[in-house]
Amino acid sequence: MTSRILDTRPPSTGTPSRGPRRLLAVAAAAALTVGIGATGVTPARAASPSFCADGSQPYAPVAEVEAFAAGTPVTGLSVTHGTTPDAFTGTYVGFIDNALGKDKDLLLFRLSSPVIDGTDGLKPAGIWAGMSGSPVYDGDGRLIGAVSYSLNADNLPIAGVTPAEYMRTIGTTAVGTASTIRTTSTGLKVSAAGTAAAGASLTGTSFSPIRTVKVAGTAGARQNAFANRTLARTPRTARSAAFLRSGGFLPAPAVSASAVPEDLVAGGTVAALYSSGDLLAGAVGTVTAVCGDTVWAFGHPMDYTGRTSMLMANASTALIVPDSTGSEGSYKQVSQFGAPLGMITQDRFVGIRGTTGDVEAFGIEVAVQGPSGTPLATYSGDLASQELTPSAVAYLVGTAAMEQLDQYGAGTGRLSWTIAYRRADGSSGSFTNSQVVADSSWFLDEIGTPPAEDAWAIVDNAFEEVAITGVQVTLTLLDDDAITYAPSGIQLRDAAGTWRSPAGTRLKHGSTYTVRPTYTVKTNGRATGTTHGDPVTFTLSSKARRSGSFTVAAVNRPGDVCETDADGFTLCTSWDVEEDGSGIEASDFDDLVALLDEYVSDDAVVASLRYKLKKGSTSRSFGWTGPGVVEGSSRTSFTVR
Repeated sequence: MTSRILDTRPPSTGTPSRGPRRLLAVAAAAALTVGIGATGVTPARAASPSFCADGSQPYAPVAEVEAFAAGTPVTGLSVTHGTTPDAFTGTYVGFIDNALGKDKDLLLFRLSSPVIDGTDGLKPAGIWAGMSGSPVYDGDGRLIGAVSYSLNADNLPIAGVTPAEYMRTIGTTAVGTASTIRTTSTGLKVSAAGTAAAGASLTGTSFSPIRTVKVAGTAGARQNAFANRTLARTPRTARSAAFLRSGGFLPAPAVSASAVPEDLVAGGTVAALYSSGDLLAGAVGTVTAVCGDTVWAFGHPMDYTGRTSMLMANASTALIVPDSTGSEGSYKQVSQFGAPLGMITQDRFVGIRGTTGDVEAFGIEVAVQGPSGTPLATYSGDLASQELTPSAVAYLVGTAAMEQLDQYGAGTGRLSWTIAYRRADGSSGSFTNSQVVADSSWFLDEIGTPPAEDAWAIVDNAFEEVAITGVQVTLTLLDDDAITYAPSGIQLRDAAGTWRSPAGTRLKHGSTYTVRPTYTVKTNGRATGTTHGDPVTFTLSSKARRSGSFTVAAVNRPGDVCETDADGFTLCTSWDVEEDGSGIEASDFDDLVALLDEYVSDDAVVASLRYKLKKGSTSRSFGWTGPGVVEGSSRTSFTVR
C-alpha cells in the first residue's frame, strides 16, 4: 500500500513576509502575523540546506538559530483537535550547550497559542504530552526543529526544541542516552532579554522529554497491563515488554481502516504502535517533517530501541486536556486511529523515523463462543513486534473474556489455539493445543496464559530465528464463576446396573467390571454438587488376590505427556521443566515443537488400578478427559476373592 503525503510545510524560499502568507492555507492568519512583525529584513546569507533529499523543506542550521536575538519570533504547527494542524507562535530564548550529547545543543523557545495559554476557555495546557515532534519554523519557513522537551509538568510554555540538523541524521549516527537535562549558568546561553522573555531565570531547571501519550486498548488501559504472569515470562530483553510493564496507559479506541483516512503531515498527529486493531498498544506524538515517503517525528525516542518495527498510523484528536494540578501534565486525548500507513524503523535519541507504504505485521484472532458453541464475537489485531507476541496474545484473550463476561474476577473457559510460524530456512509450520481454565479471582490473567506461553516458547527459543506468522484462538466461555472438579472416588456398576462405591466390596479374580470416576463440583472453591465421568471396563487377572485400589488424579501438570497403548490404557509421564520456569528443555527446535504439540490440558485425568497377585502385584492406568478443570486426587480400596 502506498500513501499520498500531503505537503503542509511552509515554503522553502521567499522573503519573511511571503513565507507566513503562504502558510495561511493551513494556519490561522492572526496567529502567524504575530511572528512577522519583528523580523524586519532578513540579512543576506548563503542558501539554506535542505532537510529532504530532493531539496525541499529548507532547515535552519543550529549555529544560525543560536545566533538569533532573544525574542526572535517563530511559528509552529500541532494538532489540538481533529487532524488539521493548528498554528502556534513563539520567541527565541536561548540554548543549552551539549544537552543532547557531545556538541549537540538544545534550543529553547517560549511558545504561545490559545491552548497553551488557556485563552480558549480552558485552563492553560502549557506544553502537553503528545506535542513532542511539533515542527518549529523561522520567519522564512525554514524548519528549526521539533518541540521535544519541557521544563516540568506545571503547564509552563517553555519548550526545548531538538534541532532539525540532528534529526535528519536519524539512523546514521549514535547519540547519547541522557534523559534529564539540568541547566547551569555556564551551559545556558541566553541574554538578559532572553531571560525576560522566558519570564524567569531558567538556571537549575530540569528538562525532560515531552511525554508521548501512551495508549492501549481496553485491557491495557483498564488494568495498565493486567497480564502480569505472562509479562513476567516475556523475555527481559524485549523493549516492547518493558513498554507494557511501565503502565500509565490512556484508554484508546481500536484501529479502524476508515476512521482517519488523511495522510500524515508535518504538525499532524502520529501513532507509533506495536499492535493495532482490537489489540492496541503504543504511543502518540507529532510529525516533524515529511519527505516523500519518509516521516520524522517526536524529536526524542519512544523506547530508544535503535532499529525497530512499529506500525505507523494517523490519529484524530478529541482535545488537549489541561492539567490544572501540575502533577501529571496536560495531554492529548485521541478519539480515533486510522489504519497503519507504514512502518517506523528507527527509534533514536533525537527522534523516530518511518516510511509510508508497505505494512509488515501478522494477525492474532480470538473467536469467542458461548457454552453451547454459539458465536459471540471476534477480536483481532495486527502485531508488528515478535517480542510482544506473548503479552499481546494474553491481552487479546483477556480483553475478549472481560468484555463478554462484563466483569473482572471469576470465570471458566475452554481454549484451543493454533500458532503458525516461519523458520530460518523459510519453511512453515504450525501446531494446535487446548486448555481449560477456571479461576475465582484472576480469570482474565489466567485465561490467556496457556497460548501466550506457547508463543513465548517460540519467540524465545534458543535454536534458530523463528517468526510467528499468525495466532488463532477459540475461546469458549463456560461460566462466570470458577467451576472446578475434585476426584472423590470410583463407582462400580453391579449386576443390577446400580452404581455404588467398591469400598468394602469383594471383587472376583478373572471377572470383568465397569467403573466410572466421581467428582465433587466446586464453585469458586466451595462444594456445590457431584458429577461423574465416562465408564471404563477392565478384567481382573485370574491371579489377583487379597486387595487392590483405584487412584483417580488430575494430571494438572503443564509438562505431562500421556500415551495410550494398544489395549487402550493410558500412562502419563512428566516433562522436565527448568526450575526458573523459563521454558521446556529441548534438544533442538523440532524437539521443542514436538513437546509443545503434546501439551496436556488441565481436564486430563489418570486412574491407576493396582492389586496384588499370587506373587507380587500389578497395575494398569486409564486416562479420561474430565468435565473441566480437575484438581486433586482420590483413592478407593477394595478386596479380591
